[in-house]
Amino acid sequence: MSSTTAALLEFFVLGVATPLTAACVIPLYPSFLSYLAAVEGDERAAPVPLLGLLVVAGVVSFLAVVGVVWTVVFGAAMTNAVEVLSPIAFTLLLGVGIVLVVDPSGFSRIPTIEPPHTSRPTASAFGYGFFFGAIVIPCNPGLITLFVSRSTVAFPAFDSQLEVLAGFVAFGLGIGTPLLAFALLSQSFGRRLTRALAAYSDPINRFVGVVLLVVSSYYLVVVFQLVPGR
Repeated sequence: MSSTTAALLEFFVLGVATPLTAACVIPLYPSFLSYLAAVEGDERAAPVPLLGLLVVAGVVSFLAVVGVVWTVVFGAAMTNAVEVLSPIAFTLLLGVGIVLVVDPSGFSRIPTIEPPHTSRPTASAFGYGFFFGAIVIPCNPGLITLFVSRSTVAFPAFDSQLEVLAGFVAFGLGIGTPLLAFALLSQSFGRRLTRALAAYSDPINRFVGVVLLVVSSYYLVVVFQLVPGR
């Protein structure tokens, strides 16, 4: 397996874990889809699986836009991002990890952004997915920050800007995978599952925090050698 393929797989896995550990958003997701599917009116009703697909399309579209902006901003100077952005990103990752270990519910107290609503459920589903990053960040900044931090290390090793864009799309597909799964599950089972994830949110967040501390400490001390007094 090439390093690029391994990085894309890693980004996909991080994406899968992102909504599953977003305790203040994911329990609302099945109800949100059910609400959209129940809307009545001219050409408004839509099956839940279709709405789930539109959410995934919105997530992937948002990450694709972010990927395009990333490649435009850095362009050929991608390698310089390691020297400038990586230490900052992993320092931020360290801080997020400390907060999650000390107070696993700390970030969940930050006000969340309401999913966008329109008169058409299909547009609302796509908008929810497109703005999912903004919706989920207060609930799960850890894995979002881990993706950004790892990106500053992995992207310079990619062979082309198209592969960089694929990295963002892989993360978006990962985020969309459990969201689509919840859309395909029965409404009652989906709600039970998401509530169970929310019930164990504190130990899950503490575990994520420990992982972030280990990863950030390794990069700051071993890779970047940012050790005071050295």
